[in-house]
Amino acid sequence: MTPSAAHRPQMPVEDFEELARTAPEAVTLEFINGKLEVKPVPDGDHGAIVMWLLKQCMQQRPDLALYPEQGLRTEACH
Repeated sequence: MTPSAAHRPQMPVEDFEELARTAPEAVTLEFINGKLEVKPVPDGDHGAIVMWLLKQCMQQRPDLALYPEQGLRTEACH
């Protein structure tokens, strides 16, 4: 059974990662469920929200290290 066009990724993950590395600073690229999304960079409130979330996580699990500047990479769900 071949996947329908709706369920096929737009590009391989490796191609997305290369594209994301060279994207302009004014946009954020996301690759969700095989689809490329382009979004404007969040405003200043985004940083405050990330710091609040970081503090909440550290209070709950101080044994874990968090690196917000590293981004997030997940495995695809099938």
